[in-house]
Amino acid sequence: MSEVRSETKLIKSKDDKSIFCKHWFSDEKPRALIFLCHGLGEHCLWYDDIAEALVKTGFYVFAHDHVGHGQSEGTHNHVDDFSEYTSVIYQHCNEVKDKHQGLQLFIFGHSMGGAITLLTATGQPDFFDGVITSSPAIHATPGPLVSIKIFVGKILARFFPLLKISGIASWMISRDKEQVKRYEEDPMVHPYVRVKWGSAWIECVKKIEERMESIEFPFLALHGDADAICDVQGSQMLYDKAKSEDKEIKIYKGFYHSLLLEPNEDRQRVQDDILNWLKKRI
Repeated sequence: MSEVRSETKLIKSKDDKSIFCKHWFSDEKPRALIFLCHGLGEHCLWYDDIAEALVKTGFYVFAHDHVGHGQSEGTHNHVDDFSEYTSVIYQHCNEVKDKHQGLQLFIFGHSMGGAITLLTATGQPDFFDGVITSSPAIHATPGPLVSIKIFVGKILARFFPLLKISGIASWMISRDKEQVKRYEEDPMVHPYVRVKWGSAWIECVKKIEERMESIEFPFLALHGDADAICDVQGSQMLYDKAKSEDKEIKIYKGFYHSLLLEPNEDRQRVQDDILNWLKKRI
């Protein structure tokens, strides 16, 4: 296997924002393409390890920082609508597909990126040849407090769209203390939610739920049952409702939110599950 290399570049979104992109590849001809879709408040550089493993498996790997994240332009963690995320994914994927015609295209999405992945994939059902979600943000734990937050959030979104209303506690990310420390010390991580973003996410989840029963594309859903950020019932609901004949779910006992940041052996187990699923489909 030749050396894994990478390059970064900027592309312009349709609304003229600079989007930071990273591509991973080797000198060998790729067997397939995969786009990596990061989560809320983080950025694509967190995915170097899985990207390198994917390249060694035969993939051309690419990702970008969503608008308002990492090194891309935009207000941190703010969009009026999740189409601001999906439109750039379609654009970036089409650019890569044009350069590597005839290759299958897959997508992997984590947390908010899992929700964006499903919104993108259900928006154009034939666009991807396979979908992998990791701890997708597609279900809120039911109860009166959630209903109150949604109601208050909709009111605040109208008048104070950029107001920060809550954050992600770093300990919830992983059981690996070194990864938690790394997360806390990364100046490009912004682990909070703005009111308007919250309202846009609710609309995104509604669309995904409406489309779930029509899903027919192959997918692998991954989730830890100790995830305190995104309810594991979201992944179970996706698996139960989707019509796909080729669908698989893996629930990891005791795992926290960021499956690819869990302690070494557990992280490797998740990575192996991803690679093995993909190998069978290319």
